[in-house]
Amino acid sequence: MARFRKRGEAVRAFIIRNVEDQASGLVAKVRGEFAISRQAVHKHLRYLVDGKILFQVTPPGRYQLCMLGDSKKIVSVAGNPEEDIVWRTEVRGMVGDLPENALDLWRCGFTEMFNNVVEHSGAESAFIQVKKTAFSTKMTIWDRGVGIFKKIGSHFNFIDERHAVVELAKGRLTTDRAAHSGEGIFFTTRMFDAFSILSGGILLSHTTSDDGDDWTLATQEDRSGTLITMTLKNDTSRLIKDLYQNLSSDGTSGLSTAVVPAHLAQYGTEKLVSRSEAKRLLTGLARFKTALIDFGGIDSIGEAFADEVFRIFPAAHPGVEIREIRANKEIRGMIDGVRKKTEAQAASPANLS
Repeated sequence: MARFRKRGEAVRAFIIRNVEDQASGLVAKVRGEFAISRQAVHKHLRYLVDGKILFQVTPPGRYQLCMLGDSKKIVSVAGNPEEDIVWRTEVRGMVGDLPENALDLWRCGFTEMFNNVVEHSGAESAFIQVKKTAFSTKMTIWDRGVGIFKKIGSHFNFIDERHAVVELAKGRLTTDRAAHSGEGIFFTTRMFDAFSILSGGILLSHTTSDDGDDWTLATQEDRSGTLITMTLKNDTSRLIKDLYQNLSSDGTSGLSTAVVPAHLAQYGTEKLVSRSEAKRLLTGLARFKTALIDFGGIDSIGEAFADEVFRIFPAAHPGVEIREIRANKEIRGMIDGVRKKTEAQAASPANLS
């Protein structure tokens, strides 16, 4: 009996994990996974509907997750409240019951982001909302302060707030070096399945999956302040200690590897061809041991851009390893050509002693 009950729980857990991505073909997907009849699948679906985990929508045969919780509150930032106390007294109850590793991620993510509101936004309060289904939990933190991209752009004298987006994605960026490492947002984005920042009409989104990290950049209607959203599957197996160790090339908990999404430096459909674009992409990378230039979503690059990234910068910063990831055949060919020139120059008689 226990074996059948356990199998039933596995079937229902599978349905919950796949209902949002596979709504129209859900029954067929469950049948294929567990080799059970259509009637058996519908029995499990009815069980979840009766338990108010799912609800059926039109057209018939499609289901969505019920909202199990939707909590909202406004928290005052006056007097510089301590973020761990705000978590325990105001937010922990909104998140509800979750496995310990998931709660660790939520505690760390919330305290990092709320601390930014307290110390950098200049806002008087923060709006916090937590929405929860049987599959995932989503938290929103919104302040009406100066705006994160505007704050970074003003501090570093960037001519375009989009430059702040690229720097933020690298990690170790802070407007208060004495009090902060600049690693908070970098690590927080990777704690969650989905993370986004909307500020000043710029929407920066990050997703974490088994296939790696993905950043997207879009424009939306201008919104005052900064709105952050974080989403995490309730049954995540992610651990904070693994996250910190995996992102450190020397096995410590410090951030020593930067992953630089090159497409964030693009403007529309323009190609990355110039040395100035390369220099902006490389800004600040001297503070890392390894820099992975992510060419995902980019079809081609110019020779001057490649030369600046893969010849000029490494020559000036021999302590930083520059590597490309997710580069297509054309881009790899351009990079290999630059490296061959570098090797040829190093082997020329003028450079031999």
